[in-house]
Amino acid sequence: MQSLQSLTDGSSTHLAQLQQAIDAHMAGHLEQAAAVYEAVLEEDPIHPVALHYYGIWLHQVGRHDEAVEKLMLSCALESDDAGWHNDLGNVLFALGRMEESAQAYADALAVTPQDHTIWNNLGATQLQLQQTAEATESFKRAVEIAPDFVPALLHLGSIFEAAGDKMQASHYQCRAYVLPPLEGKSKEMLGISFYFLGRLPEAAQAYRAWLADEPDNPVAAHMLAACSQADVPARASDRYIEFHFDRYADTFESNLLESLGYRGPRLIGEGLGMVAQPARQFEAIDIGCGTGLCGPYMAPFSHRITGVDLAGKMLAKAAAAGHYAQLEKAEIGDYLARNPGSCDLVAAADTMIYFGELESVFRHVAGALRKDGYFIFTVEAVTPQDAAPSGFCLHASGRYRHSRDYVHLHLNNNGMEVVHDSEQVLREEIRQSVAGMLFVARRTEQAAA
Repeated sequence: MQSLQSLTDGSSTHLAQLQQAIDAHMAGHLEQAAAVYEAVLEEDPIHPVALHYYGIWLHQVGRHDEAVEKLMLSCALESDDAGWHNDLGNVLFALGRMEESAQAYADALAVTPQDHTIWNNLGATQLQLQQTAEATESFKRAVEIAPDFVPALLHLGSIFEAAGDKMQASHYQCRAYVLPPLEGKSKEMLGISFYFLGRLPEAAQAYRAWLADEPDNPVAAHMLAACSQADVPARASDRYIEFHFDRYADTFESNLLESLGYRGPRLIGEGLGMVAQPARQFEAIDIGCGTGLCGPYMAPFSHRITGVDLAGKMLAKAAAAGHYAQLEKAEIGDYLARNPGSCDLVAAADTMIYFGELESVFRHVAGALRKDGYFIFTVEAVTPQDAAPSGFCLHASGRYRHSRDYVHLHLNNNGMEVVHDSEQVLREEIRQSVAGMLFVARRTEQAAA
C-alpha cells in the first residue's frame, strides 16, 4: 500500500486521520484502521483515499464483493493513480477474476508504462488466461525495464522450458541464478551459469571457490582451467572424464539429442558411407563410446563392435542398446595399446574434444588399426576468436578445439592419410552452432613405430 503523502485526492480534509489509519493498517491494526475509514466515509461517501484503503480492508476480512466495488470506485475517482489500479488488479487476481485483473493492470500501465512490477503482474494474469504469447511479451517488457527482476526472469525461464526451448529457458534461469545473494548457491551451477552468460572471469571465480571447497574435485579443476586459461592441461584427466560422465549418464542422450541437436554419431555414419558398403566387414572399436549412440550407425558396416569408455554408468547404457559385442571400461589409449593390429575401424564421435595434444592418441589408434583400416572421427574446430598458436586450445566449455592443419600433421606423422575432411556443425550451444570437422583417415604401411 502507498503512503498518504504520495496520493493526490484533491482535498486536505481528513488527511491527518487517514494517515494515522493507514499507518495502523500497515502495522496490522485492522479494526482500528477500519473505524477511521468508515467514519470518513460516513461524512464523505466518495472520499477516494478512504474508499481505496477501506476496499483493501474489506478484501482482507473476506468481504470481497464490497471490496471490489470500493476499489473500482476509488480508481474511477483517481484514474491517474497507477498504484491504485495495480492494487485493484491484485485483488481481482486473488479472486480469480483474471480478465478484470488484466484490465486493471493495463489501466495502471497506461499511467506508468515503465513500472516493471506491473508488467510482471500483467504477465502472470495473462498466463492464467492461457495467453502465453502475450504473457511472454509482458515479462520481456519487465526485464527490459529492470534486467535483474527475478520474478519475470523465472517466469520467462518456465515459459520457454514448457515450450521445449531449453536454450532460451537456461538463459533466463541463469540470469536469475547469478543474482545476489550468492551465499548457499551451488558453486558449480554458478560457474555454469556465468559461462552460459559469457561472463568468464566470474565463472572462473566460481570454479576457483568450488575447488577451494573440494581440492580433489576433477570437474572443478578442469573447468577452472577452461574458464581462466591458467595451467591448461594437455588433455582432460581420466578422473574428470569418469566423474563427469558418470554423473550425467541418465540424461546424457536426451540433453544431446533433444536440446543440443547433437550430430556426432550421424557424422560417423556419413564417414563410413564414404569408404565402405554396408556389408559388416569391419572389426570395429568405438572409442569414447558413451551410451552407444554410434552403435546403430556402425552396426551395418561391422560384424563386431567393441565399445571403450571410462564411465561405467555410460557403458551400462550402451550395453542395453545391444549393438556392442564387448564393452571395456578403460582409458582409450591404454586399451588401444593393449590391442595392436586388432581392428579395421576406429570411430570416435566427439571423443577427441577431450584431448588437446593428439600425437599420443593418434599413435595408439594407428597401432590398433590393421593396414588400410579406417579412423573416422570428429573434432571441434578452432575459430578466429580462439587463441590456439599450438594448433589446439581448451575452450571455456571444457572441450578442446583443433585446427585442420594440426589434425593433418599428426595423422600423417602416425601413418594415416586423410581420405576426407569437411567442416560440420556438431551441435547447438547457447543458441549458436558449434563448428567442427569430420575426418576419415586410412592407415598406411608407413605408420610410426
